[in-house]
Amino acid sequence: MVREKRFNYILEKLQNNGEVEFSKLSGDLNVSEDTIRRDIDMLADNGLLLKIRGGAIPRSHNPLSFKDRIGHFKDDKEIIALKAQTLIKSGQTIFMDGGTSIYTLVSLLSTDIKLTVITNNTAIIPILSAYSGIEVIVLGGHYLKESETIVGYQAIKMAENFQADLYFMGVCALDLQKGVTAVYVQEAELKQTMLQHSSMSVALSTFDKLETFEPYRVCSLQSLDYVITEMDAHNARFETYKNAGIKIL
Repeated sequence: MVREKRFNYILEKLQNNGEVEFSKLSGDLNVSEDTIRRDIDMLADNGLLLKIRGGAIPRSHNPLSFKDRIGHFKDDKEIIALKAQTLIKSGQTIFMDGGTSIYTLVSLLSTDIKLTVITNNTAIIPILSAYSGIEVIVLGGHYLKESETIVGYQAIKMAENFQADLYFMGVCALDLQKGVTAVYVQEAELKQTMLQHSSMSVALSTFDKLETFEPYRVCSLQSLDYVITEMDAHNARFETYKNAGIKIL
């Protein structure tokens, strides 16, 4: 069973039973207890449960959870967010741009994480402000209401002042030949700047956006360190991407 399906099973069991045990989960899922412990550790790090001796219990207070989020990773973007969180380390400086995958990632961050987030995504600012350990730097410029982002010359010049550890790029379209493309030229230009000023760049894309393209080119896929989708990285449709040197999570 793939990891994301195990996560879903564990959280559903937790919701129904109020407590889960390593040994019982190991038997139910036919995996080792060490595997279950690692799964529980990751879910605990992401603020979705509390680890106790021999198992886990529900998190009694999570001010950042959505009421309808208790479906746990049934949504494709929640799976993408959980994969993305494996790349985040406390203390990092991170660029985050627009898109609903970025919004979901922010909503699922561990509540005790310490980060500096530089963003042009106005939709995530209220969520980020709820984290006491996250410093938020908002890029200034022209507000693009269609995508709820800030773009333009001022945003680009401000982004040039930073060197981020990590850049999470929301993706409109992604194609092996045409690369990452965007609907608006202003967004493409700012994405290019964030890419140039980041040590690691990660595109977040639902699987249905693969093999599609928009008018404005951002970068080649080879310019990215990782592409994250909701699908298992071993899916046969990724073979041509992997053969081209693209890393899939």
